[in-house]
Amino acid sequence: MILAEIPNVTSPRELVKLFEQYGLKPARQLGQNFLVDGNIVRKIVEALEVAPGDYVVEVGAGAGALTLTLAKPGVKLTVFEVDSGLVRLLKDILPQKPEIDIYHKDVLKVRWRDITGSFNSAQSHKLVSNLPYNISGPFMFALFKEGFPFNRAILMLQKEVAMRLVAGPGDNDYGSLSVLCHYYTEGKILFQVSKNVFWPSPKVGSAVIELRPRNRMLSAAEEPLLWELVQGVFRQRRKTILNSLQHTCAYSRDQAAALLEKASIDPAVRPEELTVEQFAMLARITYNYFSKNS
Repeated sequence: MILAEIPNVTSPRELVKLFEQYGLKPARQLGQNFLVDGNIVRKIVEALEVAPGDYVVEVGAGAGALTLTLAKPGVKLTVFEVDSGLVRLLKDILPQKPEIDIYHKDVLKVRWRDITGSFNSAQSHKLVSNLPYNISGPFMFALFKEGFPFNRAILMLQKEVAMRLVAGPGDNDYGSLSVLCHYYTEGKILFQVSKNVFWPSPKVGSAVIELRPRNRMLSAAEEPLLWELVQGVFRQRRKTILNSLQHTCAYSRDQAAALLEKASIDPAVRPEELTVEQFAMLARITYNYFSKNS
Protein backbone atom coordinates (compact mmCIF):
# COMPACT_ATOMS: atom_id res chain seq x y z
CA MET A 1 0.00 0.00 0.00
CA ILE A 2 1.32 3.45 -0.90
CA LEU A 3 0.83 5.97 1.91
CA ALA A 4 0.70 9.70 1.18
CA GLU A 5 2.82 10.42 4.25
CA ILE A 6 4.23 8.63 7.27
CA PRO A 7 1.42 8.38 9.82
CA ASN A 8 1.73 9.47 13.43
CA VAL A 9 1.34 6.04 15.02
CA THR A 10 1.46 7.53 18.52
CA SER A 11 -1.86 9.28 17.85
CA PRO A 12 -4.75 6.99 18.86
CA ARG A 13 -7.00 8.49 16.21
CA GLU A 14 -4.44 8.04 13.41
CA LEU A 15 -3.54 4.54 14.58
CA VAL A 16 -7.18 3.41 14.57
CA LYS A 17 -7.59 4.86 11.08
CA LEU A 18 -4.40 3.12 9.91
CA PHE A 19 -5.60 -0.21 11.28
CA GLU A 20 -8.86 0.22 9.41
CA GLN A 21 -6.91 0.87 6.18
CA TYR A 22 -4.91 -2.33 6.65
CA GLY A 23 -7.79 -4.43 7.95
CA LEU A 24 -6.04 -4.95 11.30
CA LYS A 25 -7.31 -5.37 14.85
CA PRO A 26 -5.37 -5.69 18.12
CA ALA A 27 -4.87 -9.41 18.78
CA ARG A 28 -5.55 -10.26 22.41
CA GLN A 29 -3.94 -13.68 22.02
CA LEU A 30 -0.67 -11.94 21.10
CA GLY A 31 -0.87 -9.55 24.02
CA GLN A 32 -1.01 -6.53 21.71
CA ASN A 33 -1.26 -3.15 23.43
CA PHE A 34 0.11 -0.35 21.24
CA LEU A 35 2.02 2.56 22.73
CA VAL A 36 0.25 5.80 21.77
CA ASP A 37 2.17 8.40 23.73
CA GLY A 38 4.96 10.27 21.98
CA ASN A 39 6.50 11.42 25.28
CA ILE A 40 6.99 7.82 26.49
CA VAL A 41 8.49 6.91 23.11
CA ARG A 42 10.94 9.80 23.44
CA LYS A 43 11.95 8.79 26.97
CA ILE A 44 12.58 5.17 25.94
CA VAL A 45 14.68 6.11 22.92
CA GLU A 46 16.65 8.69 24.93
CA ALA A 47 17.38 6.04 27.58
CA LEU A 48 18.74 3.72 24.88
CA GLU A 49 21.23 6.45 23.82
CA VAL A 50 21.33 5.42 20.18
CA ALA A 51 24.31 6.72 18.22
CA PRO A 52 25.49 6.30 14.61
CA GLY A 53 27.20 2.94 14.26
CA ASP A 54 25.01 1.23 16.88
CA TYR A 55 23.26 -2.06 16.20
CA VAL A 56 19.74 -1.95 17.61
CA VAL A 57 17.38 -4.90 17.91
CA GLU A 58 13.71 -4.19 18.51
CA VAL A 59 11.43 -6.99 19.67
CA GLY A 60 7.71 -6.71 18.98
CA ALA A 61 7.76 -3.59 16.83
CA GLY A 62 3.96 -3.45 16.64
CA ALA A 63 2.80 -0.43 14.65
CA GLY A 64 6.26 1.15 14.69
CA ALA A 65 6.00 3.76 17.47
CA LEU A 66 9.55 3.08 18.63
CA THR A 67 10.80 1.83 15.28
CA LEU A 68 10.20 5.06 13.37
CA THR A 69 12.14 7.02 16.00
CA LEU A 70 14.99 4.49 16.04
CA ALA A 71 15.43 4.54 12.25
CA LYS A 72 18.20 7.14 12.36
CA PRO A 73 21.06 7.61 9.87
CA GLY A 74 23.95 5.28 10.61
CA VAL A 75 21.95 2.98 12.90
CA LYS A 76 21.67 -0.71 11.94
CA LEU A 77 18.11 -1.64 12.94
CA THR A 78 16.88 -5.23 13.18
CA VAL A 79 13.16 -5.58 13.87
CA PHE A 80 11.14 -8.63 14.93
CA GLU A 81 7.37 -8.84 14.71
CA VAL A 82 5.22 -11.99 14.85
CA ASP A 83 2.03 -10.49 13.37
CA SER A 84 2.09 -10.74 9.55
CA GLY A 85 -0.33 -7.83 9.15
CA LEU A 86 1.90 -5.56 11.22
CA VAL A 87 4.96 -6.70 9.26
CA ARG A 88 3.20 -5.56 6.10
CA LEU A 89 2.41 -2.19 7.72
CA LEU A 90 5.98 -1.76 9.00
CA LYS A 91 7.42 -2.39 5.54
CA ASP A 92 5.18 0.36 4.17
CA ILE A 93 5.94 3.03 6.77
CA LEU A 94 9.65 2.40 7.40
CA PRO A 95 12.33 3.82 5.11
CA GLN A 96 13.52 1.31 2.50
CA LYS A 97 17.16 1.18 3.57
CA PRO A 98 19.67 -1.69 3.72
CA GLU A 99 20.32 -0.71 7.37
CA ILE A 100 16.80 -1.80 8.36
CA ASP A 101 15.86 -5.49 8.47
CA ILE A 102 12.31 -6.60 9.35
CA TYR A 103 11.77 -10.22 10.37
CA HIS A 104 8.40 -11.92 10.61
CA LYS A 105 9.35 -14.29 13.42
CA ASP A 106 8.44 -15.49 16.90
CA VAL A 107 11.19 -14.08 19.15
CA LEU A 108 10.91 -17.04 21.52
CA LYS A 109 12.43 -19.10 18.71
CA VAL A 110 15.30 -16.70 17.99
CA ARG A 111 18.88 -17.57 18.94
CA TRP A 112 20.20 -14.20 20.07
CA ARG A 113 23.82 -15.22 19.76
CA ASP A 114 23.22 -15.86 16.06
CA ILE A 115 21.81 -12.34 15.66
CA THR A 116 24.41 -10.44 17.66
CA GLY A 117 27.19 -12.63 16.31
CA SER A 118 26.58 -11.15 12.87
CA PHE A 119 27.18 -7.61 14.18
CA ASN A 120 30.51 -5.82 14.32
CA SER A 121 31.85 -6.75 17.76
CA ALA A 122 33.52 -3.36 18.16
CA GLN A 123 30.19 -1.53 18.08
CA SER A 124 27.33 -1.34 20.57
CA HIS A 125 24.58 -3.96 20.48
CA LYS A 126 21.38 -2.64 22.03
CA LEU A 127 17.98 -4.16 22.66
CA VAL A 128 14.68 -2.32 22.98
CA SER A 129 11.12 -3.53 23.29
CA ASN A 130 7.60 -2.88 24.40
CA LEU A 131 7.30 -6.54 25.33
CA PRO A 132 3.91 -8.27 25.03
CA TYR A 133 2.82 -9.23 28.53
CA ASN A 134 2.18 -12.85 27.61
CA ILE A 135 5.80 -13.59 26.64
CA SER A 136 7.81 -11.34 28.96
CA GLY A 137 8.80 -14.03 31.48
CA PRO A 138 9.80 -16.69 28.92
CA PHE A 139 11.56 -14.04 26.84
CA MET A 140 13.72 -12.86 29.75
CA PHE A 141 14.66 -16.42 30.73
CA ALA A 142 15.65 -17.11 27.09
CA LEU A 143 17.71 -13.92 26.95
CA PHE A 144 19.61 -14.83 30.11
CA LYS A 145 20.06 -18.41 28.89
CA GLU A 146 22.12 -17.00 26.05
CA GLY A 147 24.16 -14.87 28.43
CA PHE A 148 22.49 -11.51 27.67
CA PRO A 149 24.52 -10.75 24.50
CA PHE A 150 23.78 -6.99 24.46
CA ASN A 151 25.57 -3.90 25.76
CA ARG A 152 22.31 -2.41 26.97
CA ALA A 153 18.59 -3.13 26.98
CA ILE A 154 15.69 -0.76 27.54
CA LEU A 155 12.53 -2.79 28.00
CA MET A 156 8.96 -1.85 28.79
CA LEU A 157 7.34 -4.68 30.71
CA GLN A 158 4.33 -5.39 32.83
CA LYS A 159 5.11 -3.69 36.15
CA GLU A 160 4.90 -7.00 38.01
CA VAL A 161 7.59 -8.57 35.79
CA ALA A 162 9.83 -5.50 36.05
CA MET A 163 9.59 -5.68 39.85
CA ARG A 164 10.51 -9.37 39.78
CA LEU A 165 13.59 -8.64 37.70
CA VAL A 166 15.06 -6.04 40.05
CA ALA A 167 13.83 -7.53 43.36
CA GLY A 168 16.46 -8.29 45.99
CA PRO A 169 16.77 -10.94 48.71
CA GLY A 170 13.87 -10.79 51.15
CA ASP A 171 11.53 -8.99 48.74
CA ASN A 172 8.18 -10.62 48.02
CA ASP A 173 8.93 -10.51 44.28
CA TYR A 174 12.38 -12.12 44.61
CA GLY A 175 12.65 -15.43 42.77
CA SER A 176 14.59 -17.37 40.16
CA LEU A 177 14.10 -14.66 37.50
CA SER A 178 15.48 -12.07 39.94
CA VAL A 179 18.60 -14.12 40.71
CA LEU A 180 19.36 -14.77 37.04
CA CYS A 181 18.77 -11.11 36.17
CA HIS A 182 21.23 -10.04 38.89
CA TYR A 183 23.73 -12.67 37.76
CA TYR A 184 23.84 -11.55 34.11
CA THR A 185 22.99 -7.85 34.41
CA GLU A 186 22.85 -4.69 36.45
CA GLY A 187 19.21 -3.66 36.30
CA LYS A 188 17.09 -0.74 37.45
CA ILE A 189 13.60 0.58 36.86
CA LEU A 190 13.78 3.91 35.04
CA PHE A 191 10.14 4.96 35.27
CA GLN A 192 6.62 3.61 35.52
CA VAL A 193 4.08 3.87 32.72
CA SER A 194 0.33 4.32 33.05
CA LYS A 195 -1.94 1.81 31.35
CA ASN A 196 -3.68 4.81 29.75
CA VAL A 197 -0.87 5.37 27.23
CA PHE A 198 -1.76 2.18 25.34
CA TRP A 199 -4.41 1.24 22.82
CA PRO A 200 -6.23 -0.86 23.76
CA SER A 201 -5.62 -0.11 27.43
CA PRO A 202 -4.28 -3.13 29.38
CA LYS A 203 -5.58 -4.02 32.83
CA VAL A 204 -2.24 -3.34 34.54
CA GLY A 205 0.49 -0.72 34.55
CA SER A 206 3.95 -1.05 33.02
CA ALA A 207 7.49 -0.06 33.87
CA VAL A 208 10.58 0.67 31.78
CA ILE A 209 13.72 -1.11 32.91
CA GLU A 210 17.37 -0.69 31.95
CA LEU A 211 19.69 -3.70 31.88
CA ARG A 212 23.47 -3.61 31.38
CA PRO A 213 25.74 -6.67 31.26
CA ARG A 214 27.55 -7.72 34.41
CA ASN A 215 30.85 -9.55 34.76
CA ARG A 216 30.07 -13.24 35.17
CA MET A 217 31.01 -14.96 38.43
CA LEU A 218 31.15 -18.51 37.10
CA SER A 219 32.71 -20.38 34.21
CA ALA A 220 30.65 -21.59 31.27
CA ALA A 221 30.88 -25.12 32.68
CA GLU A 222 29.54 -24.03 36.08
CA GLU A 223 26.63 -21.88 34.90
CA PRO A 224 24.22 -24.73 34.03
CA LEU A 225 24.42 -25.84 37.65
CA LEU A 226 23.53 -22.32 38.79
CA TRP A 227 20.36 -22.54 36.70
CA GLU A 228 19.56 -25.98 38.09
CA LEU A 229 20.04 -24.82 41.69
CA VAL A 230 18.17 -21.54 41.36
CA GLN A 231 15.18 -22.87 39.46
CA GLY A 232 15.04 -25.96 41.63
CA VAL A 233 15.09 -24.36 45.08
CA PHE A 234 12.59 -21.64 44.18
CA ARG A 235 10.05 -24.31 43.34
CA GLN A 236 10.29 -25.07 47.06
CA ARG A 237 10.78 -21.48 48.23
CA ARG A 238 8.99 -21.93 51.58
CA LYS A 239 11.32 -24.74 52.59
CA THR A 240 14.73 -24.14 54.10
CA ILE A 241 17.62 -24.15 51.63
CA LEU A 242 18.74 -27.46 53.14
CA ASN A 243 15.40 -29.12 52.48
CA SER A 244 15.09 -27.47 49.07
CA LEU A 245 18.42 -28.90 47.94
CA GLN A 246 17.37 -32.36 49.09
CA HIS A 247 13.97 -32.32 47.40
CA THR A 248 14.73 -30.51 44.16
CA CYS A 249 18.34 -31.49 43.44
CA ALA A 250 18.22 -35.03 44.83
CA TYR A 251 21.16 -34.51 47.16
CA SER A 252 21.38 -36.53 50.35
CA ARG A 253 20.93 -34.56 53.55
CA ASP A 254 24.60 -35.00 54.40
CA GLN A 255 25.68 -33.85 50.92
CA ALA A 256 23.42 -30.78 51.04
CA ALA A 257 24.57 -29.86 54.55
CA ALA A 258 28.24 -30.22 53.60
CA LEU A 259 27.86 -28.07 50.48
CA LEU A 260 26.06 -25.33 52.41
CA GLU A 261 28.65 -25.37 55.16
CA LYS A 262 31.48 -24.99 52.65
CA ALA A 263 29.60 -22.09 51.03
CA SER A 264 29.09 -20.47 54.47
CA ILE A 265 25.30 -20.58 54.03
CA ASP A 266 23.01 -21.14 57.02
CA PRO A 267 21.03 -24.33 56.21
CA ALA A 268 17.98 -22.89 57.99
CA VAL A 269 17.52 -19.88 55.66
CA ARG A 270 15.02 -19.93 52.82
CA PRO A 271 16.06 -19.56 49.16
CA GLU A 272 14.50 -16.08 48.98
CA GLU A 273 17.06 -14.85 51.55
CA LEU A 274 20.16 -15.75 49.49
CA THR A 275 22.02 -13.24 47.34
CA VAL A 276 23.13 -13.94 43.79
CA GLU A 277 26.71 -14.13 45.07
CA GLN A 278 25.73 -16.87 47.52
CA PHE A 279 23.96 -18.83 44.80
CA ALA A 280 27.02 -18.49 42.56
CA MET A 281 29.33 -19.67 45.34
CA LEU A 282 27.06 -22.64 46.06
CA ALA A 283 27.01 -23.53 42.35
CA ARG A 284 30.83 -23.42 42.14
CA ILE A 285 31.31 -25.52 45.27
CA THR A 286 28.70 -28.03 44.14
CA TYR A 287 30.24 -28.25 40.66
CA ASN A 288 33.71 -28.91 42.12
CA TYR A 289 32.35 -31.44 44.59
CA PHE A 290 30.59 -33.55 41.98
CA SER A 291 33.46 -33.17 39.48
CA LYS A 292 35.84 -34.70 42.02
CA ASN A 293 33.43 -37.41 43.11
CA SER A 294 32.03 -38.47 39.74
